[in-house]
Amino acid sequence: MDEVDLKVQEGEFIIVLGPSGSGKSTLLNILGALDRPTSGTVFIDGLEVSRLSEAELITLRREKVGFVFQQYNLIPTLSAIENVEIALAPKGMPKEKRLERCRELLNLVGLGKRMEHLPSELSGGEQQRVAIARAMANDPKILLLDEPTGVLDTKTGREVMEIVLQANKERGKTVVVVTHAGYVKNYADRLLYMRDGKLYEPKPSELQEEFEEG
Repeated sequence: MDEVDLKVQEGEFIIVLGPSGSGKSTLLNILGALDRPTSGTVFIDGLEVSRLSEAELITLRREKVGFVFQQYNLIPTLSAIENVEIALAPKGMPKEKRLERCRELLNLVGLGKRMEHLPSELSGGEQQRVAIARAMANDPKILLLDEPTGVLDTKTGREVMEIVLQANKERGKTVVVVTHAGYVKNYADRLLYMRDGKLYEPKPSELQEEFEEG
């Protein structure tokens, strides 16, 4: 990335549009403390990430950041509720409290009747909903989503984005989505564009040329 300067306000919903290979996933990994920048500084909730030990970074990611990946990253041998529960395991929460939290989240994302299904028994949209529930398990302040609609049809993609919007507006989550799907742009409080590692506010002509409404 090239001289990226980004400040995300608490409770803001930002969408970063850009073609594949533009640096969007790298940006998201740095924002979520998965990768360390080679230069510059990153602050998350007032903490300078570069000064944290690996153990402190693990705690930071677990407590403050929820990730949703394009390929879901669900464990294929675990049911939907078990995939969400595993995110709560390090907290030492009693089993029944963990399950209660998981049921609440799966109901929130519309999977109350699919909790015991394996990922292979769920549609792509349902798997993405499980991934969102898992990301919210520890009640993080920040949700980071990498191409959350990338392998979904437009209708399902919009349903997923409505769940993310609900988390932002009703639960106060700070949300950053990186995507090349132009139809999601209207969900954002702020829209940014990334090309060749540079991040900036897009011109309307760029959006018209490269992204369809769907």
